[in-house]
Amino acid sequence: MTSEEDKINKIRVTIDEIDLKILSLIESRASEAAKIGTLKRSFSKDSSTLYRPEREADVIRNLVSSSSNILEDNQIKFIFKEIISACLATEEKINVAFLGPKGTYSDAATLEHFGSSVSRKPQISIEDIFTSVEGDDSNFGIVPFENSTEGVINTTLNCLADCDISICGELYVDIIHNLAIQKDAIPEEVSEIVSHPQALGQCSKFLSNKFPNIKQTAVSSSAEAASLCKNNSKIMCIASKQAILENKLSTVASSIQDFQDNKTRFLIIGRYDPKKTDSDKTSFLVRTENIPGALYSILEPFKNKNINLHRIETRPSRKLHGSHDFFIDTDGHHQDENMTDVIKKIKAQGAFVKILGSYPQAL
Repeated sequence: MTSEEDKINKIRVTIDEIDLKILSLIESRASEAAKIGTLKRSFSKDSSTLYRPEREADVIRNLVSSSSNILEDNQIKFIFKEIISACLATEEKINVAFLGPKGTYSDAATLEHFGSSVSRKPQISIEDIFTSVEGDDSNFGIVPFENSTEGVINTTLNCLADCDISICGELYVDIIHNLAIQKDAIPEEVSEIVSHPQALGQCSKFLSNKFPNIKQTAVSSSAEAASLCKNNSKIMCIASKQAILENKLSTVASSIQDFQDNKTRFLIIGRYDPKKTDSDKTSFLVRTENIPGALYSILEPFKNKNINLHRIETRPSRKLHGSHDFFIDTDGHHQDENMTDVIKKIKAQGAFVKILGSYPQAL
């Protein structure tokens, strides 16, 4: 054995010892988490889940801020999301509804936010996700809300307005489109490219440059496209990395979207109101008469209290003819003193206010 091999083996022995220590600590963490679960059940007969998004957000933010920067923030987040998910799974199985089938970007968002130890329940539509959570078939749901290139998803807005569900969290997922093909198939023999219509549109420049004469076909999801591709050597698909892996396809080209900073904001919904953290966001629905100055009257109290607004979405109200609905995202928690003052002032003007949720800002 060479001296170099001897040095490597010694380091590997140290790594093995560290791994055993990590395993022991994770098992100790799971044991302590179980004690908390037992105490919670003894204090309350509430049958809701033990998962607390605000607690998880605080834990991960603290870990990231304590890091020595050997690992990237996203790596720390991924590792501890999985640890938290696994520890919680020893106590209960969390059911999460998402826009299916498996392999969609919604599925990827579910895994990123909740970890792989939850039970993922694919749904046919966004409305079905809300129904699943409202009916207690799922503890939480995850729904696409807006895309950086396509804009807001109207169905999600409508469901938030109509349903008795709270926003419990948010995350932003990078939308990375990849071109894939059946293993051992020949790209030059392909006659059709399939994907979700948004994916085809977001990759239009790439497709027109590389495959100008190949037929494009829209299907219900990029996951369905990958499934079709798996069984047909004459088509290629645009899909997520996860869908490609699940269907055992070969990647022809990676990251083919026209805009590289393409993100989708997802919302976590549930029958739970997170408590305050060090960095929160609140979403409102405010309904007013369609009169001059209505929007200004709504926004002025936020300005006076120096509360930052992230977004405003306006549309005619579906509930009250002649009125407008304003969907507003702000910094802060609805229990903050400044925020409660703002809500009182807006209601005093005769406007209808629905708090859609106060939740930890995306990590």
